[in-house]
Amino acid sequence: MARAGAKRPLAASGSDPGRERENNEDRVLCDAERGIYAVIDGVGGESGGEIAAQTALDILQARLSRRTTDAGRLIREAIALANKQIYEQAQANSSLAGMACVLTVAVVDDGHATIGHVGDSRLYQLRAGEIRKVTRDHSPVGAREDVGEISEDEAMRHPRRNEIFRDVGSSPHQPDEEGFIDLIRIGFEPDSALLLCSDGLSDLVPSQTLLAVAEAH
Repeated sequence: MARAGAKRPLAASGSDPGRERENNEDRVLCDAERGIYAVIDGVGGESGGEIAAQTALDILQARLSRRTTDAGRLIREAIALANKQIYEQAQANSSLAGMACVLTVAVVDDGHATIGHVGDSRLYQLRAGEIRKVTRDHSPVGAREDVGEISEDEAMRHPRRNEIFRDVGSSPHQPDEEGFIDLIRIGFEPDSALLLCSDGLSDLVPSQTLLAVAEAH
């Protein structure tokens, strides 16, 4: 969660493995000093998902900390590099076959947020008693929810809710490849906040509850 402010956003982060697993395949990047935020959810089970998520975290942190070009270009290059390294690790080690991750990253600068997104993690914008999902879910169930075919409650209970059709690491991709990275730029006003989360939160907690908890704290 990042909330806009006069100098730099106020930010906080947290992660929990939940009640079903002992390992935690989620990774969080929360760097308010540089305005870099990300949520990464590993895919692949056992150690594979954790390795993919950690690889993506390390690359995003290193690449986005150096503002060598505009934020959008930087995000595309960082995600593509993470994809390349995860894919190559899996190709070189059969025990890691199929590992990948989904991620949502935001770079906040000069009253705007530039967002890179692959998969079914999410970014919400909270403002004036409202919550808006900014990212699109790259999943069969999420796509139906986004166009209004099913309700949020139906999507949260759907048996196919964990299926995805985009990820980082399972196959080669180029930074500008169509159908790989969603790049979004939005205003980040002083009275607003951004909430990035994995489906571990959005599959269990309705968006209005997320808004109420955020406003209460």
